[in-house]
Amino acid sequence: MTNARASFPSDLRDPSRRPAPEQGVPRRRAGRRFSGVVGLVLLVAGCAATPSARLPEADHAPAPYVIKVGDTLDVRFYKTPELNLEVPVRSDGKISLELIGDVQAAGLQPEQLSGSLRQRYAHELSEPKVSVIVRKFGGGIWVGGEVKNPSRVPYSVGMTALQAIHRAGGFLDTARASHVVLIRLEGSKYKGYLLPLDKVQTGEDLTVDAELQPSDIVHVPKSGIANVDLFVDQYIRKVLPVQPAIPIF
Repeated sequence: MTNARASFPSDLRDPSRRPAPEQGVPRRRAGRRFSGVVGLVLLVAGCAATPSARLPEADHAPAPYVIKVGDTLDVRFYKTPELNLEVPVRSDGKISLELIGDVQAAGLQPEQLSGSLRQRYAHELSEPKVSVIVRKFGGGIWVGGEVKNPSRVPYSVGMTALQAIHRAGGFLDTARASHVVLIRLEGSKYKGYLLPLDKVQTGEDLTVDAELQPSDIVHVPKSGIANVDLFVDQYIRKVLPVQPAIPIF
């Protein structure tokens, strides 16, 4: 029986450096599991398969980066450089600044936070000009399953699923590279995408190597996965009994 593959969101594509997908063939990304978790149910390919729902196509640039817990921000004041500082985003999503105290940062784009700070500092400074730059990304990539060193891999802009797997030591001999799963929190729900990374290894298709986002999960299974949605549901319920509203990584 033919294995079904999930399609991938258009914002995982980089048309400037990758060939366009063949017509009618869904493309792109997936993967993960924590070390030491036992009893995880892997659905063997060949069973009745229901792939992850196709996401609507969209011709637009990727959404602006949203600040997350654990990020390190560089806050700069053009007229009062003595207030410049690098500050981490705390677990409650806030940062602490001189003169104004705690400010919500997580969930905002850097430019939105800059605007919020200008308003707050308007009561303390004359015509404040403030910029916010994300210096370090707090959300790591969890790589698990059949890799040499299941672990949290530091995120870097442009990192792909295969690069994250290599940083975790690479595939074990028992890995099913054709059924790597990318698990991503979209809104309040985890969504899974199959990544046939064996095609990247052979050079057959480089477009399936998904570009990752902070807090993504990459799972490398031993056997094929027929139903991505069911796998993700079982995986999240077993590994994360209490599902968070925001990424915890």
